[in-house]
Amino acid sequence: VAKDLGLQLPALKDRDAHVFDTGRTRYFFLDLQNGQLSMMEQVDREEICAAVAKCVLNFEILVNRPM
Repeated sequence: VAKDLGLQLPALKDRDAHVFDTGRTRYFFLDLQNGQLSMMEQVDREEICAAVAKCVLNFEILVNRPM
């Protein structure tokens, strides 16, 4: 994420970057130590979208201070 945004790691912390999941369950987190997006835990596809051929998890990365 840091690389994709063109930010150095300290800038992620300084700008309070974090992941905002649109659902009730948090699936992702932004590791501010290495700038990578990671999974909170293993995702069970059948539990999330069993009857749907295309399974999509929506999230946003928010940066509180302007870039």
